[in-house]
Amino acid sequence: MKITDYSQFKNDINDGIILPIYKDLDWTSFDVVKKVKRMFKIPKVGHAGTLDPKATGLLILATGKKTKEMDYFINLEKEYTGTICIGATTASFDTETEVNSNKPIDTNSIVTGIINDI
Repeated sequence: MKITDYSQFKNDINDGIILPIYKDLDWTSFDVVKKVKRMFKIPKVGHAGTLDPKATGLLILATGKKTKEMDYFINLEKEYTGTICIGATTASFDTETEVNSNKPIDTNSIVTGIINDI
């Protein structure tokens, strides 16, 4: 996360603002909140939902009095996208460990199954 010039909203931040932040890989949502608290020297920062440390994307933060408006963002419909590697396995069943096995997959049966489901 990199914010280099925040002078244009420095005065508003204690009253409360909504901050859309791009959360980088391996950062926790709490890491981002902690960084914003330290950067702006403010005690009250909240977020509209935790993102997994292995997820990247939009993390909506609020400061000051705007934290009371977070329910609006929490209740919005969300969309998640991802990439999968069919047939690959890892010891941890996620990207925390290296791929330890690749099994051949019959892609024709997968496509046929998807078409049949439609």
